[in-house]
Amino acid sequence: MTGESTKLPAVILAAGEGLRLQNGANDKPKPLASLLGLNLLERSILTGCQAGIDEFIVVVGYRKDELIPQIDELREKCGLSIKVVENPNWQAGNGTSVAACAPHLSGPFLLLMCDHLFEPEILHDLVAADDGSDVCLLGVDRRIGDLFDPDDATMVRLEGAAITAIGKGLESPDAVDTGFFLCRPLLFPALEKSRRTGDGSLSGGIRQLSGNGEIRAVDVSGRFWHDIDTPKAFEVGVDCLLERLKTAKRIDGPISRHINRFFSIKITRRLARYAISPNQISVVSTLFGLLGAGCFFGAGVIASWHSLWIWGLMGLAGLLIQISSIFDGVDGEIARLKYQTSPYGAYLDYMLDRYVDGLTVMGMVYASYMLSGSFIIVLVGFMAVFGLPLSSIHRAKFLAETKRNYLSEDDGPLRYLPYSRDVRLFAVFLGGILNKVDLTIYFLALVPNLVALLRFHAVKKAMAK
Repeated sequence: MTGESTKLPAVILAAGEGLRLQNGANDKPKPLASLLGLNLLERSILTGCQAGIDEFIVVVGYRKDELIPQIDELREKCGLSIKVVENPNWQAGNGTSVAACAPHLSGPFLLLMCDHLFEPEILHDLVAADDGSDVCLLGVDRRIGDLFDPDDATMVRLEGAAITAIGKGLESPDAVDTGFFLCRPLLFPALEKSRRTGDGSLSGGIRQLSGNGEIRAVDVSGRFWHDIDTPKAFEVGVDCLLERLKTAKRIDGPISRHINRFFSIKITRRLARYAISPNQISVVSTLFGLLGAGCFFGAGVIASWHSLWIWGLMGLAGLLIQISSIFDGVDGEIARLKYQTSPYGAYLDYMLDRYVDGLTVMGMVYASYMLSGSFIIVLVGFMAVFGLPLSSIHRAKFLAETKRNYLSEDDGPLRYLPYSRDVRLFAVFLGGILNKVDLTIYFLALVPNLVALLRFHAVKKAMAK
């Protein structure tokens, strides 16, 4: 559902001081704390965009003069509708920040916290649960035992979907308040009534709604969300986002999933903080690949030298190709982590991969021919060069015709054959370090072409779905 429009504006609360995250050191306002290359407010807005939201209201208060220029820059950079609402009473509680938006809202709206990491499907769940009744909705999570900091969490008690109690330190809770709401203007008088009793918090307003049966729970258990209030929670949030990258790409091959991701995510953790684009990383991956191909050609040039020199150059070639394969995963990780995916980026990555693949096989064929003098390896190499791009071409053509990705399950039994690009490059790596490039060439000629021939039936079946 990601990318579908919710047709609702989103209010994001960014007015609080956030001292617990800063540990008392007023380095930056909490919404501007940078997490893997994006500040918390920017990450909330861009995640909202992934859910299809195109209208935002950001409430500022503490150190607003630092936040507003950043919001203006994001509005300009992303072409978003972002309205800034100032709350001079922010110290009285986060409920006053919601109330400050009342003049700007006449219908339903989503309510988010700027210090929450989340997946956009949570917002879709709230919208899908709305039946038009004049009530507010709160996303709740029943996985209380999995909470990072349960003592600080706002808990709720439930009777069916009705919220009967809400607050911190609540006894016998049924679920936790996630901080994601679908609200209606009836929230504003409830907040005012709570404020008059001395409680300016959002939870105070929710308690008022609860007493009138005007707030319902929507179970979002199983969805990812994480509240960042402390430095430790911040680090856990970093780990959570990186861990989610391991399963973000459903068409990962076995080498990418079990070997490459181990290294690529460590690289991504370090590179994400810098202003490096995914396309730049694609170029770096290509350079490693071209260097590897060049080393294979070089091994052919020095075919008459001592075998240790040849073996060393072959091994270096294989290592460079595997490094290229790892960086080929980093560009996608950075793109997904920082919301920088683009059609051109996918196109560039696809085309550069084809150059690396072709030149690598040509380099291996040249080296093998110069070492053995066998013309058969040239013919086999031609079949390898012909077959290598077929899998990628097949996926691209399938996507163009059906508007959906071709997944491994579409292949049926074929998915167990080692034909994906990560496996092919790993075979090149092994062939290089073991000085068995001739066997690698035979493998690259046989498997991709065999899979391409057998796929005709699988594709016909998949297209009929």
